[in-house]
Amino acid sequence: MNVFEKIGGFVFGSECLGCGNPSEVLDPWLCPACKKELENMSKSFRFPGADTFSLFPMRPLTRNLIHALKYKSIPGMATYLVKHSCVVAGKTLGEEISMFPKPLYFVPVPLHPARLRERGYNQAEKIADALAAVCGGRVCRWLRRRTFVVSQTKLSKEEREWNVAGAFESNLPRELPSRGTVVVVDDVYTTGATTMSCLGTFGEDFPLPTKVCTLLFEEPATAAADFAADLRAEWNWS
Repeated sequence: MNVFEKIGGFVFGSECLGCGNPSEVLDPWLCPACKKELENMSKSFRFPGADTFSLFPMRPLTRNLIHALKYKSIPGMATYLVKHSCVVAGKTLGEEISMFPKPLYFVPVPLHPARLRERGYNQAEKIADALAAVCGGRVCRWLRRRTFVVSQTKLSKEEREWNVAGAFESNLPRELPSRGTVVVVDDVYTTGATTMSCLGTFGEDFPLPTKVCTLLFEEPATAAADFAADLRAEWNWS
């Protein structure tokens, strides 16, 4: 961004969180072009694992938005992303979720208390709140974090699994509901190490069906490269 764009952003008091450009028309965080891009990406939801679904692919726009949710003190971004996803009524993924046994229990992946104090809120819990509001159901803190682990961002699959091994413990009620579906909620699915560790705390004899939902799915490098190539081809053709 050049100096004139920065001055413009200061004058108008707003920058798009997607592209970083100043805009007079935000809704409240994205310019019209980025909003349209997000709506198109909502059609690219994924099922990266058994009983696992992710609402958006990890691309530059969604990466910026999840960064705003986690590190820029914008908890409302969780609701914004869920409402612009295919979970909303009448969309494909919403229909899929509507067939889960009810009621729905959205269980956020917990933060360590030290990280929670630092951030002020748990982004996974904000996502769970938004999902419960849109899909029906309630948020249940049925997991606790036992250890403070380093960020998973730059770890390999094996390192991620080792990093979260034994990091969680169950915090289930004494009388577990006899029906319904448990949905473990997190921000990003990469290898599945974190959410699988969470599900493992419930034990093999856990009586309720379990699912996993994340906002983003981190695509393999080849998929991201293909997407970039498609964009270049589309631009050249137009």
